[in-house]
Amino acid sequence: MENQYHVLVVEDDTYIRKVLRHTLKSEFVITTMNNGIEAMDWLEAGNPVDIIITDLQMPYLSGQDLIRTIRASSLLRQVPIIVLSTFTDSATKIACLEQGADDYMIKPFNPLEVKAKINAILRRTGDKSNPAMPAPGNRPIF
Repeated sequence: MENQYHVLVVEDDTYIRKVLRHTLKSEFVITTMNNGIEAMDWLEAGNPVDIIITDLQMPYLSGQDLIRTIRASSLLRQVPIIVLSTFTDSATKIACLEQGADDYMIKPFNPLEVKAKINAILRRTGDKSNPAMPAPGNRPIF
């Protein structure tokens, strides 16, 4: 399990967290958080993560605020982010991508498509064969 990539799912909907955990657990280490505040507390505690999946509409700290906070951090800014949202308008999609999201998916979604997108992003950003890229789990997040 030490060579598996670590996925942080930030989602206030229990059902969606369960679906993502069930779909991804065979291939990734999964951590779930209910909102952006919990996620930032967890990240700032030094927990390593390879990719983040976030909802936009959450209590306390929205997904867009989470993206902005992560991208403003010199320690976290390189972590890939995928947005899962019910917002279908182009303005929201464009705003998220311009703020630093790497991909945007609309709910309802196919969990296997989420898995495929995670793998595609990690192939590009987390090449285990690249000596300049530390192995998953050994990557400093700060």
